[in-house]
Amino acid sequence: MSAEPVLRLSGLSRHFVSGGETIRVLDGLELEVAAGERVAVMGASGSGKSTLLHLAAGMDRPDEGHVQVAGIDLAGTPEPKRTRLRAATIGLVFQDFNLIDSLSVAENIELPMWLNGKSLEDRTFRALTGELGLERLLDRLPGELSGGEQQRVAIARALIHEPRLLLADEPTGALDQVTAAGVLDLFDRVTAGRDCALVMVTHNPDAARICNRTLWLKQGRLEAE
Repeated sequence: MSAEPVLRLSGLSRHFVSGGETIRVLDGLELEVAAGERVAVMGASGSGKSTLLHLAAGMDRPDEGHVQVAGIDLAGTPEPKRTRLRAATIGLVFQDFNLIDSLSVAENIELPMWLNGKSLEDRTFRALTGELGLERLLDRLPGELSGGEQQRVAIARALIHEPRLLLADEPTGALDQVTAAGVLDLFDRVTAGRDCALVMVTHNPDAARICNRTLWLKQGRLEAE
């Protein structure tokens, strides 16, 4: 394992203003995740879990504190460089899937490779789509898929470029029990076999069980279970 954490959040704070009132969602939050480590983040709805993932991905900026991914401080990094870092280093699985409607399933999955200017081995593509049961859906558009099928496409897209950091927001929420178990097994093998760090927001105790640590987000900070 690398001595340098893949993800380091230090003194992280984020607030929003609603109805003239300042709501402090994250308040001096601290987190380090090493290569190959799996961390589950649980907490009540509205506690800031999704905000935490958006900050870790560099899709939002903190009001205070620092976000470091693979040793790069995102707070002081311009958006074009953050975009390149996400494409090369981070895999994202969010609840709303974020698939591109005009691209086929295969094209959506291949997108990170295009953004990185890398060629995709057919064997790697077929192995991943096979594990996720997507072989017969590759020519379809996202609008022709069920929610669970779209979730599996989003997971394949997040893993295809072998990211160093995988950020997943309720990755099994739209999946049936059998498929969810297969996805969790895949996450387990990918993180262990490729030194990929995983931060997973979940309400599912079974999902949390594959993780080395389970943390609870309460009053803007992370606490051990």
